[in-house]
Amino acid sequence: MAEFVDADNAEAIIARIEHKSQKIESLLKRSKPVEALKTALEGSPPNTRDERCKSANWIVVHRALMTIKDVDGMFSSLDPEYYDILMKLHSSCST
Repeated sequence: MAEFVDADNAEAIIARIEHKSQKIESLLKRSKPVEALKTALEGSPPNTRDERCKSANWIVVHRALMTIKDVDGMFSSLDPEYYDILMKLHSSCST
């Protein structure tokens, strides 16, 4: 089981999420929403109990999802690895 980071490392996680967000915005501007979603899901969910990190990460994933017009088609074409990450992320944010 992966170790959780404490709040002291939360700022580093948020900085990585901000960097990931910039990369995603660039992909979205180039009309690559599925690539943006895959980028958003990489390294998700963060191994932390810090709710700020979890929320920031979910916002990035949600931003990428909202640009996809054919969500059903995207789910059917998404690699199982990314689908599993998305479902785990969703369940951790729902609790």
